[in-house]
Amino acid sequence: MSINVIDATNFIKDAFYAMPVFSDENGNNISGVYGALYKLKSMLSENEEALFAFSFERDNESEYTPAVVDQTEKFAEILKGAEIPGLLDVSNGESASPELIAYLEGELLKLSPTGKVSVVPKFELNISVTSDLGEVEEIFKKAHEYGTGAIDNYIGYFLMREREADKSLGKKDTFGIALCYGEKNVIYIPLENFITESYIGNKLSELSKDCSLATFDIKDGYDLFMPFEISERTTGYDKEDTGYLTSPKCFDTLIGAYLCNPIKNDYSVEDISKEYLKIPFEKRNDIFGKSGIKEADAGKIADYACKAAYICKACAPLIREKLSKTGMENLFYNIEMPLSYILFAMEKEGIIAKKDELKAYSDKLAVRISELEKVIYEAAGCEFNINSPKQLGEVLFEKLGLPAEKKTKSGYSTAADVLEKLAPDNKIVADILEYRGLAKLKSTYADGLAAYIAGDGRIHTSFNQTITATGRISSTEPNLQNIPMRTEEGRLIRKVFVPKEGYVFADADYSQIELRILAHMSEDKGLIDAYHEGKDIHRITASKVFHVPFEDVTPLQRRNAKAVNFGIVYGISSFGLSQDLSISRSEAKEYMDKYFETYPGVKEYQDKVIASAKADGVSDTLFGRKRPIPELKASNYNLRQFGERVAMNAPIQGTAADIMKIAMINVFFRIKRENLKSRLILQIHDELVIETAPDEKDTVTEILTKEMENAADLSVPMEVDCHIGNDWYESK
Repeated sequence: MSINVIDATNFIKDAFYAMPVFSDENGNNISGVYGALYKLKSMLSENEEALFAFSFERDNESEYTPAVVDQTEKFAEILKGAEIPGLLDVSNGESASPELIAYLEGELLKLSPTGKVSVVPKFELNISVTSDLGEVEEIFKKAHEYGTGAIDNYIGYFLMREREADKSLGKKDTFGIALCYGEKNVIYIPLENFITESYIGNKLSELSKDCSLATFDIKDGYDLFMPFEISERTTGYDKEDTGYLTSPKCFDTLIGAYLCNPIKNDYSVEDISKEYLKIPFEKRNDIFGKSGIKEADAGKIADYACKAAYICKACAPLIREKLSKTGMENLFYNIEMPLSYILFAMEKEGIIAKKDELKAYSDKLAVRISELEKVIYEAAGCEFNINSPKQLGEVLFEKLGLPAEKKTKSGYSTAADVLEKLAPDNKIVADILEYRGLAKLKSTYADGLAAYIAGDGRIHTSFNQTITATGRISSTEPNLQNIPMRTEEGRLIRKVFVPKEGYVFADADYSQIELRILAHMSEDKGLIDAYHEGKDIHRITASKVFHVPFEDVTPLQRRNAKAVNFGIVYGISSFGLSQDLSISRSEAKEYMDKYFETYPGVKEYQDKVIASAKADGVSDTLFGRKRPIPELKASNYNLRQFGERVAMNAPIQGTAADIMKIAMINVFFRIKRENLKSRLILQIHDELVIETAPDEKDTVTEILTKEMENAADLSVPMEVDCHIGNDWYESK
């Protein structure tokens, strides 16, 4: 009789991804072990005469996560505990026996979080595949009939797409679409013959007129279709709009899941299935591997797509109910969903980056870096690797004898904050800091950005709306949010970004948006009055805190007041302020005490939001965005302090993010309404950039200024600085 030799690590890996995650009393993840034991018990019961054995040899340890490896070892211990050697002997094997099955049953009970042996939940779907045009037409007809039956009759769809290896091309291959309507029937439609991207896009557009569509990462498919709610829209944000209660709208389960819990790391469709349906779903990368969909079996593609479409359909009402209960349905439908299309439109437009000027900028940096190297070597009296913290520490703190912080096992700390304290009195340290800054500029921006310039001469960054816990938009591939602004050398990188020929950039930036939100949310009369005076807020604060006439405020006093103003927004401590201003902790505490005496409403506000966050576990923005703060209940003091700083800052930073998103919606649809040639192309923190037609400069400037300043109704005026320029440097 042949022996069924099972690779134990892969057996655990499959079980691990097929089970909802749960842990033992010590916090160890044991869901994979539980799933493997359950599966083994089923296999033995179904094949009583077969021989089974497990092999624990692993060819490539790096292929497996630590959790899988740990649970494989636990699995081995449990099998050894059965005292049935055949299970661990690939030459003999072992068959089912009442004793072995009883043993496995007992081990399952020990591991079960409920004290019962649970059946692993699974998909029960009727999956079919067709690319016959007549059948596909009938499928979309039936989907339409189902969708128009009720507003909550969601049609789940999932596009099987893959980006080309050369990401700078920005192209995606579409392999097919899965459609789920009704309860358990799901159809996969591969793109073949008459079934094209255009055909699928038109069908989705038609469905979106009358039906509620649900998918995962809707932005990924906007190049195929524009939902009816976007194509027909010309109006901006309306907080009173409750059309989503009576009219069908698209539902993105990714955005919905993110809003419900913005501090998670993973919002994959597999993760959403586990959380909302309790059905485990194997990760896409584990199914298709490094070779991706192109090389995959057609059956695997259909199976994955259909399960994903079902997840979208089944999870949409569950996520929506959670959004409704937490008061975020308006935020979802009126801000986040329209924003997803605007971000797509901005990505599609991109921004021109002049490759030749990037090269010239890089060469210029290289010359200065080389000069600094020579100066540093000369001052050190030797050549060494400036980029090596170990060698740098030895040169600075042993050879040159500069005062060092405590030495650790890995050597001396050469972190930026350490070197910045030494720089004013030691030119070599100042040169090293400049060297580091220029080297990063060269590698990350001057050289790094060139790889992202597409065939059209533009960089098409990806804007992400489900990354940050506060709701701020981020950008990747490349990260344009981090384009340097602190130094002149860094700012010069903006010169390589230019509008198309004949056009100019209009760049608008909110002035002190977070401080103004603090004034509004704290309702502090002094701070509100200061903004209504229309003068320099930092000079006003310095005048009031230090009790000197406005005209007599010194540059140092203004600098200190500015640090306190912005530090308060972020819940800074007296220690943090002392570090920022290079003053003693007692001086910093005195500054903060004076600030709170001047603006008592701010302290009351901070105490109130901390107390509220401790009671509710979340912070809220003016627009209902919620940010969980589990750190407030941590046993660790430092974590609780961090939680309090988050509680103070998250409502302000989150509200700023909401206001910026509303401004983007209003600007985008006003440009559309007025049928302008100009296009919104960039959002960087509190800044919007429009590639502006020459005859539309005045109109665009008025649109940016008006729509941004009126994006929210605060108790203080929102101010916007808007400039026109022939490149991004000039317009900023």
